[in-house]
Amino acid sequence: MSTIRKACHADSPRLWQLRIDAILSGCRGHYPESLLKRWTEGELTTEFVNHVRDHFWVIEQSQRIIASGTIDLDSGKLDAIFVCPSAMGTGAGRKMVTHLQQLAVDAGLAQISLEATLNAAPFYRRLGFKGETTSLYHSPRGFSLECMVMHKLIRKAAGTCSPSMNVL
Repeated sequence: MSTIRKACHADSPRLWQLRIDAILSGCRGHYPESLLKRWTEGELTTEFVNHVRDHFWVIEQSQRIIASGTIDLDSGKLDAIFVCPSAMGTGAGRKMVTHLQQLAVDAGLAQISLEATLNAAPFYRRLGFKGETTSLYHSPRGFSLECMVMHKLIRKAAGTCSPSMNVL
């Protein structure tokens, strides 16, 4: 059985490694090896540790973190959705997205969005996300990678009316 919980400072090293493993496993074949190397090289930073503490959620199973994710409840943007390679295809990613979506609903948001890696776009489409526009994600590490800008309506916006016809 797995549980979702807010990440804590001590989770940072495991989440750093989860990120690396998920990128190297899931993105291989969709991006050049040289880009994957740049994306995953380097050491755990204080900035990442603070981001984990402040924003990350994790799914834990048998005292092992198998998935992560974040949501900005001001913008509705999901990010850092990573799944351990051995847990890919088991529903952990779906469970994390569903949890983040519920946080957005609870916060009163009408839409959520994300920038999907090319390999993950079909997964997000199966979860109801729309979008075919490719964009470039510009990493603070000095490289760019192609991604898909996607969004999902999660509730009808307040004050939205059905179209009507005015007859004069």
